[in-house]
Amino acid sequence: MRYQYTLRDAKARLSELLDLAAAGNVVEITRQGAKKGRFNLVSVDGTFGQRRPGALKGRIVVPESFDDEDSDIIADFEDLRSRADSR
Repeated sequence: MRYQYTLRDAKARLSELLDLAAAGNVVEITRQGAKKGRFNLVSVDGTFGQRRPGALKGRIVVPESFDDEDSDIIADFEDLRSRADSR
């Protein structure tokens, strides 16, 4: 079943909405008449699936320049240091 609440009502009835979602119902939140969110609980036992180390291998690329110094960032930190020293 689908339930719809305004944001104000949802704030006041949060525990009730959690119970509805835990029972398998869809809870929608509206703000000024427009749907802003939908809550569906996929698991009530706190598990979200098993982590698989290496699952993203070959899909993430770290550029060679990742560890290169950024002069703008260094300048910002040096500026902060000089401000702290002047106190």
